[in-house]
Amino acid sequence: MIIESLPPEAVGASPLARALAAGDPRATGLFPSPDLDAIAAGASHRDAVADVLAEQNRAWDAPGAVLVNAERLRDPRAVAVVTGQQLGLFAGPLYTVYKALSAVRTAAQIEAETGRPTVPVFWLADEDHDYAEVRSATFTEGADVRTVAYDPGLGTHRPPVGRIALDARRLTATRDALGAALPDGPHRAAVLDAVDDAYRPGRSLRDAFARLLARLAPGLVMVSADDVRIKRLVAPLFLREIDAWEATFDALDARSRDLVAAGFHAQVAPAPLNLFWIDDAGARRPLDPAAGDAGGGLALRGDAPEAADVWRARAEAHPERVSPNVVLRPLMQDTLFPTAAYVAGPGERAYFAQLAPVYAAFGVPMPAIAPRLSATLVEPGVAKVLDRYALGVPDVRPPTDALFARLAAETSGVDLARPFDAARADADAAIAALAPLVGDLDASHVPAVEAARVAVTKAVERLRTTAVRLQKRRHADVGDRLARAQAALWPGGTLQERILSPLQIAARHGFDALPEIVAGLPLDGEAHHVVRL
Repeated sequence: MIIESLPPEAVGASPLARALAAGDPRATGLFPSPDLDAIAAGASHRDAVADVLAEQNRAWDAPGAVLVNAERLRDPRAVAVVTGQQLGLFAGPLYTVYKALSAVRTAAQIEAETGRPTVPVFWLADEDHDYAEVRSATFTEGADVRTVAYDPGLGTHRPPVGRIALDARRLTATRDALGAALPDGPHRAAVLDAVDDAYRPGRSLRDAFARLLARLAPGLVMVSADDVRIKRLVAPLFLREIDAWEATFDALDARSRDLVAAGFHAQVAPAPLNLFWIDDAGARRPLDPAAGDAGGGLALRGDAPEAADVWRARAEAHPERVSPNVVLRPLMQDTLFPTAAYVAGPGERAYFAQLAPVYAAFGVPMPAIAPRLSATLVEPGVAKVLDRYALGVPDVRPPTDALFARLAAETSGVDLARPFDAARADADAAIAALAPLVGDLDASHVPAVEAARVAVTKAVERLRTTAVRLQKRRHADVGDRLARAQAALWPGGTLQERILSPLQIAARHGFDALPEIVAGLPLDGEAHHVVRL
C-alpha cells in the first residue's frame, strides 16, 4: 500500500477546512478544548445507556467484543468517541466506513494517551426522513458508473428512514440490480452473501444497515436514538427547546453571522425551533412557532397552531415522538454519552463551528471535533493510467476536456488550442478594423460589423468542436483511459469517498481491506490520502 497525502485544497476543501489545516486561530478558536474529567463526571445516565446499548447491539448480532465495549461505559472514568451517519443503502458510501473506522482509531489513541477507557460509538441517524439522500449505492466498472437503488414506495409519506421495512418484491429487484452492478472480484460471493444476510424482507432499514456496517467496520458500539428509553433520558433537552427556542436561535444566529464575517460559511441556516414531531401516521414533521402569534403558539407545519403549553405537555408525555434536527442532535448525543470527541466530516465540522454557543446555552459540554480520515483508493489499473500520463488524482477531476486536449496534443504533436485561439483573435481584430470604415460610410451599419464578428466567432468555435471530436476519435485510447480513471476516482464528478460503495472494495479485496487500509493511514484528518492498492 503506497500512500500520498494531499493538502485539503487539492480536493476542493472549503475555506474553513483550509484554515483549520493551517492552524488559523480564527478557525481553531471556534472549537473548545474539552475537559475529560468534567465530561466523565457529568455523565449521569451511564447505566441506563449501557443497558440500551447492550440490548440494541445484541439484536444486531454484535460480537462479544462490542458488547464488552458497551459495558465499559459504566466505568465512571470512561469517555466515548462518537460519530454517525445517515443509513445509506448497503452501508452508504465509503466515507461512512471511514468515519466509523476513524472513531475506532481515535478512541484507541485517546485511551493509549490517557489510560481512560474510551469507547467508539456510531450514532445511527435513523430518524432522518430525507430518503432521497440514502436510497442508492454506486459502483464503477471501467468507465461505467452504475447506480443501484431501493424504492420503498413511500409516495409523499416521510417516516423516519430507519423504520422503513424492507419489502420482499422491491428488495428482490434491488438485489438483482446489485448482482449486475457489483464488479467481479475474489470476494464478490462473500459480499453478496453478507448483503443477503443483512437485508432481509421485513427487516427495517436501520437493522439491515447496522448489520452490514458491522462487517465493514468492526469494533463499533452502535446506537439508535429512535428508542423510547433514550428519548426519556433526553426529554429535558426537548422541553428546554420548546420553552426557550428563541435563545437557541439567537445563539446560533449570532455565531453564524460571525462566521460569515470571518470569511467562512454558515453550514446550517438558523431555524426558529429545532424539533420535529412524529405524527399519528408516522411521518416526521417540523414543529414551528406559529407565525405572528404573540402568545407563543406552536404548530406542525401545515396545521393550525396550538398553545406552547399543549405541545410541551405532549413532548413530556411522549418524548419518543420528538426528534431533534441537525442543531440539537449533537446535544442529544452528548447528553447521553460522555463524549470526548466527535469524528466529523467536512460539512459536520462546519456546522459544529456554529454550535459552541448553543452547547453553552444548554449547559452541555462540547466535545473536541476530530476530522474523519479522508482517502481516495487507486486500483492498480487506474494507477497505470496516472503513471502513464504523469497525473495525480486532482488532475482527473472533471471536466477533463482541457486535460484530454493536452494529452492528445502531446501524443500527436498537434495542439488544437493554440491555432484556434489565434484564429479567433485574428478574426476579431480583422473585423474590428472594419468598424471605422463602415462607420465613415454610414454609422447606422456599425452594428452589422459586430454581428459579423459574432457570426465568425461562432463559425470558428464550431470548427474547433469538430476538430476536437476528430482528435478524440483519432486518440480514443487516451480518452478511454481518462474516462476509466475519472470514473474510478471521481465517479459522477464527485470525490470517490462521497459516492462509491464500500462493497466494491470488499468484493475485490475482502471485508478486512478497509480496516487494514485505515489502520495504515496517518491519523491526520486534515490531509486527503491517496492510497494505491
